[in-house]
Amino acid sequence: MAVYQQELDNMVHWDGRRRPFYEVYYLRFTLPGTERAFWIRYTLLAPRRDLGPPSASVWALAFDGAHPSRKIAVKETLMADQALIDRDIFYFQVGENAVYNNGARGKIFSGGHELRWDLQFMPNEETQRPYPLSLYHLPFPRTKFLSPNWSVRLQGEIAVDGESFRVQDAPGCQAHLWGAQHAERWAWAHCNAFREDPEAVFEALTGQVRWGKKLLRPLTSICLRLGDGRQLRFNRFTQLLFNKSRYGLQGWELSAHRGHYRIKVSLQNRPEAMVGVTYTDPDGSKLYCYHAESAELQIQVFETGRKGDQLLCRLTAPHSAAFEIVERAPLPELTLHL
Repeated sequence: MAVYQQELDNMVHWDGRRRPFYEVYYLRFTLPGTERAFWIRYTLLAPRRDLGPPSASVWALAFDGAHPSRKIAVKETLMADQALIDRDIFYFQVGENAVYNNGARGKIFSGGHELRWDLQFMPNEETQRPYPLSLYHLPFPRTKFLSPNWSVRLQGEIAVDGESFRVQDAPGCQAHLWGAQHAERWAWAHCNAFREDPEAVFEALTGQVRWGKKLLRPLTSICLRLGDGRQLRFNRFTQLLFNKSRYGLQGWELSAHRGHYRIKVSLQNRPEAMVGVTYTDPDGSKLYCYHAESAELQIQVFETGRKGDQLLCRLTAPHSAAFEIVERAPLPELTLHL
């Protein structure tokens, strides 16, 4: 069986022994014509040896943008030696839950709620990397992130507390993270459900990492692929430092310039629609993630020239963009669901 680069980028990195280490696969998607959305995570955690044995977890979150209070979050955790990892193809299974090259399936019951899913998609031909390629071959930063399936259309079925939803051409993505330590803090957004250009894909990431005891400057990556195939990547080394990024629970403002192109991004968020979950770093420290799937996104792309900036395109995505903020201390105004 042939294994292609996109699948190689999804292969499990953890060798069963390495510590400290963590690994994450996530899948997010929205149901077309609704404000229903889902975020599914498959994770490995190999903490320092004095902190206990490695574990594997599956998380599933359901959102209803029309009724923000109807948020559901479930999680199942097993010992890592109960997980099934295929070393020849991309396949990772925890209990009855699995993620693989062209889909994912699962069933979790916790906290009085149950989520079941059986999903398929056509894998992308290439992986999206938000950072320069050389950073993926260096020991720094200690966390790596890429999207082997940056933009997919999912098929299948998902059920929330017995209510089934048909998944048909649902826009979403699948990504992969791994490393010895999470970033110190970050903000992230993704969308591939734009009104004006259904084939367009956008992703932004602002993150801070530590070098020893020093907290380094935030790095901001902005990537946009238009439906005509143009790739606008504002992620060169110098741009990572100087792209403008300002975020909070209410939203995010971003801007960047590269060559003949300039981008301006405005994201509006409803904090009450966010789900809060707790991550554990391999050193035992905690991170607090607040995630929404119904943010509103507006993007303007300008082409610069002698006559000034000319608007190339405007993209809008009402109630269909993913947005999350992760901090090292819990935010008192929001609830932690897991």
